[in-house]
Amino acid sequence: MTSPSTRASGTRPISVADIAAQSDGIRALHRRIDELRSTGMNFAADAITKEMLALGISPDQP
Repeated sequence: MTSPSTRASGTRPISVADIAAQSDGIRALHRRIDELRSTGMNFAADAITKEMLALGISPDQP
């Protein structure tokens, strides 16, 4: 089995930190959390929220 860090393409998964570093990345993360919660995928929204908190980024929209 191939681990996520050694995928066939040789690239690693995009992290919350990668997204946050992009222009409007934090806004995109907020939108994604809202989308996930609206479809009942709270576990995924919670995972993003926890990563944002670990990075010192408020998961609450400004």
